[in-house]
Amino acid sequence: MDQGCLIHGYYLNPETCLKVINHPLRREILHKLYTLTVKGPITKRNLADSLGIDYYELIYQLNNHLKDFWQVRYEKKRRGAREEFIAPPEVNAVYIMLGSGATIYMLDPLANLYGKIGEIGVRCQKCAPIQVDRCLEEISSQRCLDFCPEERQKLAKILEINSRRMPFTPIDYIVACTALRSLEGQGCIINLSRTACEFLKRIEGQAGFYAGFLRP
Repeated sequence: MDQGCLIHGYYLNPETCLKVINHPLRREILHKLYTLTVKGPITKRNLADSLGIDYYELIYQLNNHLKDFWQVRYEKKRRGAREEFIAPPEVNAVYIMLGSGATIYMLDPLANLYGKIGEIGVRCQKCAPIQVDRCLEEISSQRCLDFCPEERQKLAKILEINSRRMPFTPIDYIVACTALRSLEGQGCIINLSRTACEFLKRIEGQAGFYAGFLRP
């Protein structure tokens, strides 16, 4: 059964987060990795080719600076060697960290958004208002909105500090939820029916277009 569109929120340590935000090539690698693996893992060689960079430069970045964002899903024997197929731990994920003054920094590889959330916005802004309302209605009873009144005030406050204004979007909620619950060592997940997420459908369409060129 189709479990729908699961969006995972994870807290990143500052060193890992800033290594990506402040490095254009790492941002490009992550965006390509996440978008191209929506429909399944790809090889490192194919990822390098899609980026137009040297294979060994990609390996260096993956192993030394981006190791938290990918894993080997399976291997295949090819021309006497074993070829690794890689993908993110969760392809539909949003990563955040809290900086000074409760500033939220976000990495959203699928949407190619990296930086302070108050400056870059969120992926939901690319959807029509009616779509955002539909998604908000769907997640209204889920855990990321299961807050007591005091927690809801904290959630709204941290978003307002970061220049986010009501009505908040689903990604606003998952970002704030992850920030608040990171102190408890927890992340956050929201679940949308696949037919409801126009953004993900666009990404899947792009991945399908490139699949024939990249996969052996």
